[in-house]
Amino acid sequence: MADPSRPGNQYRDIRIDQGAKAQLGDTYILRKLSHPIRKIDEQLFIGREDELVHLHEWLSPSTERQNVVAISGLGGMGKTQLSLHFARQYHRRYSAVIWLNASSEVTLRAAYMSLAQRIRCHNKQREAGQSEVAEQLKEEQAIQLVRQWLSQAENKTWLLIFDNYDDPRLPGIRSSTGYDIRTFFPYSTQGSILITTRSSRITFARSVRLNKFNDLNQSLAVLARRSGRQIQEDVDAKKLAERFDGLPLALATAGDYISQTADSFGEYLQMYEQSWDELAENSDGLMEYDDRTLYTTWNLSRKQVAAQDPQAVELFRLMGYLGNADLWYELFQNGAGSAPDWFCDITKSKARFNKAMATLHSYSLIEAMPGHYSLHACVHDWILGYLISKFDMALFGLAMHCIAQNVAWESMPEYWVINSRLNHHALRIDHCQQREVVDWNDINEEDMHCIGYLDNMIGRLKEAEAMYMRALKGYEKAWGAEHTSTLDTVNDLGSLYKNQGKMAEAEAMFMRALNGKEKAWGAEHTSTLDTVNNLAGLYKNQGKMADAEKMYMRALKGMEKAWGAEHTSTLDTVNNLGNLYSDQGKMAEAEQMYMRALKGYEKAWGAEHTSTLNTVNNLGSLYKNQGMMAEAEEMLLRALKGYEKAWGAEHTSTLRTVNNLGLLYYNQGKMAEAEEMLLRALKGFKKLYDADHPSVLHVTSNLSRLTSARN
Repeated sequence: MADPSRPGNQYRDIRIDQGAKAQLGDTYILRKLSHPIRKIDEQLFIGREDELVHLHEWLSPSTERQNVVAISGLGGMGKTQLSLHFARQYHRRYSAVIWLNASSEVTLRAAYMSLAQRIRCHNKQREAGQSEVAEQLKEEQAIQLVRQWLSQAENKTWLLIFDNYDDPRLPGIRSSTGYDIRTFFPYSTQGSILITTRSSRITFARSVRLNKFNDLNQSLAVLARRSGRQIQEDVDAKKLAERFDGLPLALATAGDYISQTADSFGEYLQMYEQSWDELAENSDGLMEYDDRTLYTTWNLSRKQVAAQDPQAVELFRLMGYLGNADLWYELFQNGAGSAPDWFCDITKSKARFNKAMATLHSYSLIEAMPGHYSLHACVHDWILGYLISKFDMALFGLAMHCIAQNVAWESMPEYWVINSRLNHHALRIDHCQQREVVDWNDINEEDMHCIGYLDNMIGRLKEAEAMYMRALKGYEKAWGAEHTSTLDTVNDLGSLYKNQGKMAEAEAMFMRALNGKEKAWGAEHTSTLDTVNNLAGLYKNQGKMADAEKMYMRALKGMEKAWGAEHTSTLDTVNNLGNLYSDQGKMAEAEQMYMRALKGYEKAWGAEHTSTLNTVNNLGSLYKNQGMMAEAEEMLLRALKGYEKAWGAEHTSTLRTVNNLGLLYYNQGKMAEAEEMLLRALKGFKKLYDADHPSVLHVTSNLSRLTSARN
C-alpha cells in the first residue's frame, strides 16, 4: 500500500486560479496552493473519447447543483489516468482542481489534514502578513475545516477527485476496512466531485463504466508508445494486443518491459504463456499505478469479495479452470451432485448464485451480460497464475464435472447449441493439462467419456481420442472389459476412428462392442443396434456394400420394432441407407430413403436440426449426381447456412457441404466459385486432420480435377 505520510501522496493540486476566492470564517482569501501533481506523461494517454465527452457534460461547473460522477471498472482499465487526463484538459473550467488519495479512510484523512493545513496556513499568512506556520489542527477539525471551505457560498466551481475509492462501506456492502466517502463531502450540495473506483455500486453518483479497448488500433498504439518500437508490420505485436484483449495495464506493462529489454513482442507473448509466474516476479510496476502491477492489482478486489462472501471467491477460483467467455447458472448447477458443501450451497438456487456473481461483479472481477457472465482474459490468466499458485486437482475435477454434466447427446433437441457453448470450456481443459500434470485416476470415468463425446462432436478429434482412452482405461479398471459402460466407450471410440479414417482400428472397436453388447443385452437391444448401424457405416466406407446393406437392414428392422417407424433413431438408419444406395448408384431408392428421413426429421426436430441438415446435404449431393443442378444448389445452400449457424464455419459438417458446393459449381462450369469453395474446404480439413486423412485427400483430388479442367 502507498505510504500515506509520504509528501504529495494524499493531496495534489493540479491548478487553482489566481483569482479563486473562498471564505473561511470572515474573509480568508485562498489564491494558489502549490503542490506537485502525479507525474503521468500525457503522451501515453490513448483513446477514451466517449468517456471524456460524458465527463465534460456531467462535471460542468455549476452554481445550482452538485455534480458527482464515478468512473468504475476493473483494476488496470486506466481509471486514474482518465481522471487526471480530464483534469488536465479542462482545468481552466474550475476555480480549483484537487486530487485526493481515497484508497482507504486513513489516506483520505491524511489528505484532508494536509489540505486543511495548507488552507489555514496560507490564509493566516495573508492575514498576519508573515510566514509563521499555523498551529497543527486535530484530524476532525481539519476534516471539518475542508468541508466548510468546500461549502462556502462563493466557492462552488471546484473539482475534487477522490482516486481509488475501492473499498466502500455503503448500504448492502459489508466491509470491516471500508468507509463511506460521503462523510468527506462538503456540507452544501455544490461543486464537482469525480470518484474512481472498482466498485459498480456507487449509486449516489452518475456512472462512467470504463471497459477494455474495443479498437485493436488503440491497443497497438499503447504497445507502440510504451515500447518505442515500430509495430506497423509486426505480426507478433498484433497477436500480443489481441491476447491482452484491450486491457490498458497489461498492454502498458508489456510495452514498458519490451522497451527495457532486447525481447520482441513474440518473445514476450511466449514468456507470458509459458512462464507467467517468472514474468510476474521480474516485472516492475508502472509509475502511474503506484505499487500495483498487472500481477497484483486484482488481489485487493479479491480480498474485498472474500470479506463479504467467501464462497464467491471459491467460485471465482473455479472459473480459472473453465473458459472465461460464457458462464451461466446451469453450467455450475448441473455439476453440483456430490460436489463440496460450498459449491452445493452456492448453486442451490439461482438467487444464491446470482448474489455471489453480483458480489464479484460489484468489484469488476467479472462482467454480466444478458444470459451469461464472463471474465477478462488477463483476469482469467491471473486466477491460475497467482490466485491458485499450486494446481488444485479438486477444483480441476469439479470444473470437468460441470462441463461433462452439461454435454447434450445427439438425441436431444438443439444439442448443438449447448455443446457449442461448452466448446470454450473444453479448450480450457487442454490449457490446464498442458501446464500441469493431471492425475486422471482422480477424474470420474463418466465425465471423461462425456467430454470425449463433446470433443468428437465439435471436431476436436485428437483431444476426443485421448479423453476416450482415459475413460476406457478407467472403466476397464473399475467395471471390467465387458461392462456395458465400457462397451459404450468402445463403440464411441470406433465412431471416432471411423471419422479419423482409421478403418482397421474402427472395425476392431465396433466388433468388440457388438460382441459384448449381444452377450450383455441381446441381438435386438437398441444399444446393440446402434453399434450394428455404426458397423454398417464403416463397411460402406470400406466399399463392402453387401455387408453394409445387410447390417443396415438388420438395424432398420430392429429399430422399427423397438422404436417405431418415425423414431429419430430409426430415421438415422433410414438416412444412412440412403447414403448406401446413393453410393451404389441406386438413385430412386436413395431419394426415397432421404425423403422419408427428411420428412421425419422435420416433424420430430424441425427444419434447422443438424440431423435434418445432414439429410438436406445428402439430398443436395444426390440431386447433383442426377443433374438436377437448381435443386442441388438450393439444398446445399440450405445445409450450409444451417451448419454455419449451428456449428460454425470450420466444423466438419460445414466443410463437407462446402466441398459438395464446390463440386456442384464445378459441374456447372462456375470455376471461380468452385475453386473458392474447394480451397475453403481444404484449408478447414487440414486444420482438423492429418495430410493423409480421407477428407483431405478427397478435396485435394477435387482441386486437382478443377486445375486439370482449367488447363
